[in-house]
Amino acid sequence: MRRTAKGLWMAAVIGLILNLMVLVSHGKAPNKPQSSTQRAGSLKPPATGKINVAFLISDLADVMDIAGPWEVFGDSMLTTKGKPWHPSDGDDMVMLFNVYTVSDSLKPVNANGLTIVPNYSFDNAPKPEIIVIPAQQGRGATQKAWLLANSATADVTMSVCTGASVLAGYGMLDGQTATTHHSFEQGMQKEFPAVHFVSGTRFVDHGKIATAGGLTSGIDLALHVVARYYGTEVAQSTADLLEHHSELWKNPEYDQVKPVSASQ
Repeated sequence: MRRTAKGLWMAAVIGLILNLMVLVSHGKAPNKPQSSTQRAGSLKPPATGKINVAFLISDLADVMDIAGPWEVFGDSMLTTKGKPWHPSDGDDMVMLFNVYTVSDSLKPVNANGLTIVPNYSFDNAPKPEIIVIPAQQGRGATQKAWLLANSATADVTMSVCTGASVLAGYGMLDGQTATTHHSFEQGMQKEFPAVHFVSGTRFVDHGKIATAGGLTSGIDLALHVVARYYGTEVAQSTADLLEHHSELWKNPEYDQVKPVSASQ
Protein backbone atom coordinates (compact mmCIF):
# COMPACT_ATOMS: atom_id res chain seq x y z
CA MET A 1 0.00 0.00 0.00
CA ARG A 2 1.43 3.39 -0.99
CA ARG A 3 1.91 6.03 1.69
CA THR A 4 1.58 9.74 1.06
CA ALA A 5 4.28 12.15 2.22
CA LYS A 6 1.90 13.36 4.93
CA GLY A 7 1.32 9.79 6.07
CA LEU A 8 5.04 9.07 6.29
CA TRP A 9 5.60 12.25 8.29
CA MET A 10 2.83 11.36 10.75
CA ALA A 11 4.22 7.83 11.17
CA ALA A 12 7.66 9.22 11.94
CA VAL A 13 6.26 11.60 14.57
CA ILE A 14 4.25 8.85 16.21
CA GLY A 15 7.30 6.55 16.21
CA LEU A 16 9.43 9.24 17.87
CA ILE A 17 6.80 9.80 20.58
CA LEU A 18 6.56 6.05 21.27
CA ASN A 19 10.37 5.74 21.53
CA LEU A 20 10.52 8.64 23.99
CA MET A 21 7.78 7.02 26.07
CA VAL A 22 9.76 3.76 26.21
CA LEU A 23 12.96 5.56 27.20
CA VAL A 24 11.22 7.48 29.99
CA SER A 25 9.48 4.35 31.27
CA HIS A 26 12.90 2.67 31.62
CA GLY A 27 14.50 5.65 33.33
CA LYS A 28 16.56 6.47 30.23
CA ALA A 29 15.15 9.82 29.18
CA PRO A 30 17.59 11.69 26.93
CA ASN A 31 19.81 14.34 28.52
CA LYS A 32 19.00 13.13 32.02
CA PRO A 33 21.63 14.61 34.37
CA GLN A 34 23.97 12.11 35.99
CA SER A 35 23.41 11.13 39.59
CA SER A 36 25.80 12.90 41.91
CA THR A 37 27.16 9.53 42.99
CA GLN A 38 27.18 7.76 39.65
CA ARG A 39 30.25 5.60 39.39
CA ALA A 40 33.09 7.09 37.42
CA GLY A 41 34.83 5.04 34.78
CA SER A 42 37.59 2.52 35.33
CA LEU A 43 41.21 3.59 35.60
CA LYS A 44 44.17 1.89 33.98
CA PRO A 45 46.93 0.86 36.39
CA PRO A 46 50.54 1.16 35.25
CA ALA A 47 52.13 -1.77 33.44
CA THR A 48 54.87 -1.87 36.09
CA GLY A 49 55.45 -0.24 39.44
CA LYS A 50 53.13 1.14 42.08
CA ILE A 51 50.55 3.92 41.91
CA ASN A 52 51.74 6.99 43.81
CA VAL A 53 49.28 8.30 46.40
CA ALA A 54 50.15 11.70 47.91
CA PHE A 55 48.46 12.79 51.13
CA LEU A 56 48.50 16.58 51.26
CA ILE A 57 48.81 17.64 54.91
CA SER A 58 49.20 20.75 57.02
CA ASP A 59 48.56 21.69 60.66
CA LEU A 60 45.42 20.29 62.29
CA ALA A 61 45.05 17.61 59.63
CA ASP A 62 42.50 15.05 60.79
CA VAL A 63 43.98 11.69 61.74
CA MET A 64 41.06 9.52 60.59
CA ASP A 65 40.86 11.31 57.26
CA ILE A 66 44.47 10.29 56.68
CA ALA A 67 44.59 6.88 58.35
CA GLY A 68 41.46 5.43 56.72
CA PRO A 69 42.42 5.94 53.06
CA TRP A 70 46.10 5.34 53.93
CA GLU A 71 45.29 1.88 55.22
CA VAL A 72 43.11 1.09 52.20
CA PHE A 73 45.77 2.00 49.65
CA GLY A 74 48.57 0.56 51.77
CA ASP A 75 46.84 -2.82 52.14
CA SER A 76 45.61 -3.31 48.57
CA MET A 77 47.52 -6.11 46.88
CA LEU A 78 47.56 -8.89 44.32
CA THR A 79 49.38 -12.19 44.18
CA THR A 80 52.24 -12.70 41.74
CA LYS A 81 49.69 -14.39 39.48
CA GLY A 82 47.59 -11.24 39.39
CA LYS A 83 44.80 -12.57 41.61
CA PRO A 84 43.21 -10.74 44.56
CA TRP A 85 45.28 -11.54 47.65
CA HIS A 86 43.80 -13.87 50.28
CA PRO A 87 45.31 -14.75 53.69
CA SER A 88 45.92 -18.28 52.40
CA ASP A 89 48.36 -16.76 49.87
CA GLY A 90 50.73 -15.87 52.71
CA ASP A 91 53.73 -13.83 51.61
CA ASP A 92 52.77 -13.94 47.93
CA MET A 93 52.01 -10.22 47.92
CA VAL A 94 52.36 -7.56 45.25
CA MET A 95 51.67 -4.15 46.78
CA LEU A 96 49.77 -1.85 44.42
CA PHE A 97 50.11 1.64 45.87
CA ASN A 98 52.95 3.80 47.19
CA VAL A 99 51.58 6.09 49.91
CA TYR A 100 53.37 9.17 51.26
CA THR A 101 52.71 12.54 52.87
CA VAL A 102 53.62 15.88 51.35
CA SER A 103 53.56 19.38 52.82
CA ASP A 104 55.13 22.79 52.31
CA SER A 105 58.21 21.65 54.26
CA LEU A 106 59.52 18.72 56.27
CA LYS A 107 58.59 20.51 59.48
CA PRO A 108 56.48 18.23 61.73
CA VAL A 109 52.75 18.71 61.30
CA ASN A 110 50.46 18.87 64.32
CA ALA A 111 47.61 16.52 63.37
CA ASN A 112 45.40 17.42 66.34
CA GLY A 113 48.00 16.19 68.83
CA LEU A 114 49.56 13.49 66.67
CA THR A 115 52.87 14.63 65.22
CA ILE A 116 53.46 13.69 61.57
CA VAL A 117 56.76 14.34 59.82
CA PRO A 118 56.00 14.74 56.09
CA ASN A 119 57.81 12.33 53.77
CA TYR A 120 58.29 15.04 51.15
CA SER A 121 57.97 18.75 50.58
CA PHE A 122 56.32 20.29 47.54
CA ASP A 123 59.79 20.71 46.05
CA ASN A 124 60.75 17.03 45.92
CA ALA A 125 57.54 14.96 46.17
CA PRO A 126 57.11 12.17 43.58
CA LYS A 127 54.47 12.91 40.96
CA PRO A 128 51.18 11.44 42.22
CA GLU A 129 48.48 9.54 40.39
CA ILE A 130 46.16 10.00 43.38
CA ILE A 131 46.00 13.00 45.73
CA VAL A 132 44.21 12.72 49.08
CA ILE A 133 43.24 15.90 50.96
CA PRO A 134 42.11 15.40 54.56
CA ALA A 135 40.49 18.08 56.71
CA GLN A 136 43.19 20.55 57.71
CA GLN A 137 43.83 24.17 58.57
CA GLY A 138 46.78 25.18 56.42
CA ARG A 139 46.29 27.03 53.17
CA GLY A 140 48.82 28.95 51.13
CA ALA A 141 50.12 29.97 47.73
CA THR A 142 52.71 27.19 47.59
CA GLN A 143 50.14 24.55 48.46
CA LYS A 144 47.73 25.92 45.87
CA ALA A 145 50.36 25.96 43.13
CA TRP A 146 51.42 22.36 43.87
CA LEU A 147 47.85 21.07 44.05
CA LEU A 148 46.65 22.75 40.87
CA ALA A 149 49.69 21.60 38.91
CA ASN A 150 49.59 18.00 40.13
CA SER A 151 45.82 17.49 40.08
CA ALA A 152 45.86 18.41 36.39
CA THR A 153 47.87 15.27 35.62
CA ALA A 154 46.68 12.99 38.46
CA ASP A 155 44.06 10.31 37.84
CA VAL A 156 42.06 11.25 40.94
CA THR A 157 42.13 14.11 43.44
CA MET A 158 39.96 13.25 46.43
CA SER A 159 39.05 15.09 49.61
CA VAL A 160 37.78 13.70 52.90
CA CYS A 161 35.53 15.61 55.30
CA THR A 162 36.19 19.36 55.25
CA GLY A 163 39.18 18.75 53.02
CA ALA A 164 36.57 19.70 50.41
CA SER A 165 37.07 23.30 51.51
CA VAL A 166 40.60 23.17 50.07
CA LEU A 167 39.26 22.09 46.69
CA ALA A 168 36.40 24.59 46.87
CA GLY A 169 38.70 27.39 48.00
CA TYR A 170 40.89 26.89 44.94
CA GLY A 171 37.91 26.79 42.58
CA MET A 172 38.32 23.10 41.81
CA LEU A 173 34.70 22.24 42.64
CA ASP A 174 32.96 25.15 40.89
CA GLY A 175 29.81 24.03 39.10
CA GLN A 176 30.00 20.50 40.53
CA THR A 177 28.19 18.51 43.18
CA ALA A 178 30.26 17.65 46.24
CA THR A 179 29.85 16.43 49.79
CA THR A 180 31.55 16.95 53.13
CA HIS A 181 30.96 16.29 56.84
CA HIS A 182 27.28 16.83 57.67
CA SER A 183 28.10 19.30 60.45
CA PHE A 184 29.78 21.67 58.01
CA GLU A 185 27.63 21.27 54.88
CA GLN A 186 25.47 24.36 55.36
CA GLY A 187 28.39 26.60 56.29
CA MET A 188 30.43 25.45 53.31
CA GLN A 189 27.46 25.88 50.97
CA LYS A 190 27.19 29.48 52.12
CA GLU A 191 30.93 30.07 51.81
CA PHE A 192 31.25 28.42 48.39
CA PRO A 193 27.99 29.11 46.50
CA ALA A 194 29.54 27.99 43.18
CA VAL A 195 29.59 24.41 44.55
CA HIS A 196 26.44 22.30 44.84
CA PHE A 197 26.81 20.45 48.14
CA VAL A 198 24.66 17.35 48.72
CA SER A 199 23.98 15.21 51.76
CA GLY A 200 22.92 11.60 52.28
CA THR A 201 25.86 10.03 50.44
CA ARG A 202 29.24 8.66 51.46
CA PHE A 203 31.01 10.22 48.51
CA VAL A 204 30.59 11.98 45.18
CA ASP A 205 32.90 10.93 42.33
CA HIS A 206 33.19 12.96 39.13
CA GLY A 207 36.11 11.02 37.73
CA LYS A 208 39.15 13.23 38.29
CA ILE A 209 37.66 14.99 41.32
CA ALA A 210 35.93 13.19 44.20
CA THR A 211 34.75 14.24 47.65
CA ALA A 212 33.93 12.07 50.67
CA GLY A 213 31.79 12.91 53.67
CA GLY A 214 33.18 12.91 57.18
CA LEU A 215 35.92 10.77 58.62
CA THR A 216 35.27 7.04 57.93
CA SER A 217 33.64 7.80 54.57
CA GLY A 218 37.19 8.29 53.29
CA ILE A 219 37.61 4.52 53.61
CA ASP A 220 34.65 3.97 51.31
CA LEU A 221 35.88 6.43 48.70
CA ALA A 222 39.38 4.91 48.79
CA LEU A 223 37.94 1.41 48.27
CA HIS A 224 35.89 2.80 45.39
CA VAL A 225 39.07 4.20 43.82
CA VAL A 226 40.83 0.84 44.26
CA ALA A 227 37.89 -0.80 42.47
CA ARG A 228 38.21 1.70 39.62
CA TYR A 229 41.81 0.54 39.08
CA TYR A 230 41.68 -3.16 39.90
CA GLY A 231 38.03 -4.21 40.10
CA THR A 232 35.56 -5.01 42.85
CA GLU A 233 37.22 -8.30 43.86
CA VAL A 234 40.49 -6.61 44.78
CA ALA A 235 38.68 -3.83 46.65
CA GLN A 236 36.60 -6.43 48.50
CA SER A 237 39.74 -8.34 49.43
CA THR A 238 41.15 -5.13 50.89
CA ALA A 239 37.94 -4.40 52.78
CA ASP A 240 37.98 -7.92 54.23
CA LEU A 241 41.58 -7.47 55.37
CA LEU A 242 40.59 -4.20 57.07
CA GLU A 243 37.56 -5.88 58.72
CA HIS A 244 35.50 -3.20 56.97
CA HIS A 245 32.07 -4.78 56.60
CA SER A 246 30.17 -1.80 55.21
CA GLU A 247 28.91 -2.15 51.65
CA LEU A 248 28.55 1.60 51.15
CA TRP A 249 31.68 1.83 49.03
CA LYS A 250 29.73 -0.15 46.43
CA ASN A 251 26.56 1.91 46.74
CA PRO A 252 27.33 5.18 48.54
CA GLU A 253 23.78 6.54 48.66
CA TYR A 254 22.63 5.48 52.12
CA ASP A 255 19.82 8.01 52.04
CA GLN A 256 18.04 10.03 49.38
CA VAL A 257 20.68 12.43 48.11
CA LYS A 258 19.46 15.97 48.55
CA PRO A 259 20.90 19.46 48.12
CA VAL A 260 22.20 21.38 51.10
CA SER A 261 20.56 24.71 51.81
CA ALA A 262 22.72 27.46 53.25
CA SER A 263 19.65 29.20 54.66
CA GLN A 264 18.49 26.38 56.93
